[in-house]
Amino acid sequence: MPITVTNGATSVSHFAFVPDPLPVTFRLSVDAWLAVAEAGRRLAAFNAVVNERFPNPQLLMRPTIRREAVSTSAIEGTFAAIDEVMQSELDASLPRTTAVQEVINFVRATEHAYKRRHALPISSRFACELHRILFAGTAGEDWQTGLIRKTQVFIASARGSGIRSAAYVPPPPGDALSSGLSHWEKWIHSDVKVHPLVKIAAAHYQFEAIHPFTDGNGRIGRLIAVLQLVDYELLSHPMINLSPYFEARSDQYRTLMSNISKRGNWNEWFIFFCNGLAHQALEAESRVRAAIIWRDAMLERLRKHRVKGVAIDVVERLIEYPTVSVQTIAKRHKVSVQAANQAVSRLVTLGVVREPSGKKYNRVFVAEAIFKILLT
Repeated sequence: MPITVTNGATSVSHFAFVPDPLPVTFRLSVDAWLAVAEAGRRLAAFNAVVNERFPNPQLLMRPTIRREAVSTSAIEGTFAAIDEVMQSELDASLPRTTAVQEVINFVRATEHAYKRRHALPISSRFACELHRILFAGTAGEDWQTGLIRKTQVFIASARGSGIRSAAYVPPPPGDALSSGLSHWEKWIHSDVKVHPLVKIAAAHYQFEAIHPFTDGNGRIGRLIAVLQLVDYELLSHPMINLSPYFEARSDQYRTLMSNISKRGNWNEWFIFFCNGLAHQALEAESRVRAAIIWRDAMLERLRKHRVKGVAIDVVERLIEYPTVSVQTIAKRHKVSVQAANQAVSRLVTLGVVREPSGKKYNRVFVAEAIFKILLT
């Protein structure tokens, strides 16, 4: 589609890509079907382990969401260390870098999305709500935050390059953009006869191709894909990290989506997407099993040393909160600061947690083993 972009006093004529509406069916290759089947099997196995061993899934959701936040942000060039994010959440008085704030905003957007989806289905409006949370209080917040873009954007092929050499130019604002979003939204909720995983993969490509926001499209799109796994009952809770797989293969991730736009090559994309789901589901199951073994071993250690009360309660929730302070323990478990301090002292003595900084005040204690299992 021909477009004209104004840059100061200069007007540049170029072309934007407007994706066709998603089809009602796909002709999948044998390899694509095998990838879909394997991903479905791995997701079911992981979901079964979670539901059997964790009556309170919140224990796993919290670290999973934070790991996803760090990784999905890194794909878009926002880098924050997971320990910085956890400590910042633990102590809101600490100064936050822009990167940490954006990662924490993604956490908030995910938590909002999981609750909000019961009242508002995945849609343009839903995506706008998430976008508003994602950029609130950051350098990227502007007059278009939380709104479908009103300006033309493009993905540069190199830093500082112009639209003529752009790697991708999405639909212009106006009818092409609004029509594409409308078709995307209706297709997600239609009864097209495709496998749910194929539906999620196709919808993710379409969202990225439409590129409804000036920034944050990748993060919002990947979050929506995970939420669709829950909507289509492939997972009971959003407890899988999809972004680390894409982050490690970011060039391939972008190339395969580009190949759909250029050549309609859906099968390679479906294989890649489903391989990612299968890989991440298997890894998540391994992490969960390791976390269960660690938790049970620590509780047994405490019982052998006749430790009771608050310390037991803290250990039972270290999967959810592997980074703690005396103040947060006191507040979370509704005990005095003295009781919280005594509990932490016992846990340090028994090697359950450690204070890595050596500080005397404002100390942060980390269950390093569980932190490594679930967050790195």
